[in-house]
Amino acid sequence: MTSTRQADRPVAPLLGLVLVGGRSTRMGVDKSRINYHGKPQFEYLHDLLAAYCEDVFLSVNAEQADQFANSRFKLLVDQSPVAGPLAGILTAFQRQSAQHAWLVVVCDLPLLSERSIRKLTASRNPEKLATAFWDSDHQFPEPSICIWEPTAYPAMLRSIDAGKPYPRTILMQNDIDLVEMDDISELTNVNTPDQAASIRRNLQAD
Repeated sequence: MTSTRQADRPVAPLLGLVLVGGRSTRMGVDKSRINYHGKPQFEYLHDLLAAYCEDVFLSVNAEQADQFANSRFKLLVDQSPVAGPLAGILTAFQRQSAQHAWLVVVCDLPLLSERSIRKLTASRNPEKLATAFWDSDHQFPEPSICIWEPTAYPAMLRSIDAGKPYPRTILMQNDIDLVEMDDISELTNVNTPDQAASIRRNLQAD
């Protein structure tokens, strides 16, 4: 149940973060640069978030940082001691702002739409640690698109200390709000060339 917001507590401004720092080993090429919508996927997601966030950053690894040099995009280079998606989120809280909330999206969701971004931000509950969608099986929180409030940062540090540096685990073990996604196909995660080709064919057919 959504709690009543405290009138005297300001709502943290919202920043956007696109996680593009993965190694894309199964894909064989950088997943963030695949073109599904007439532009690279990282740019498509960046532009989706820009309409709902004060500012948007790309979370990149050191090698990608050189590739994005002199581009229009603001970068946060992963410098966290943990691996995986949590590294980029932690770096955002540590290096950019622990006083903002972060709308975080992974780069390999080619079907994600503006409708879902709008619904998640409209459903945001800043009194909770996070606001997320249910996963496609409606069993667990879906960490691949999520709003993390400033209170999430210390919770992440505690989870690391406990040896569980996993976004889904953090969501499951804390007080969050969960939202129904209108079309669960938008959570389709694309990791192989065959999957990417199939998604492109379907999008072109539509």
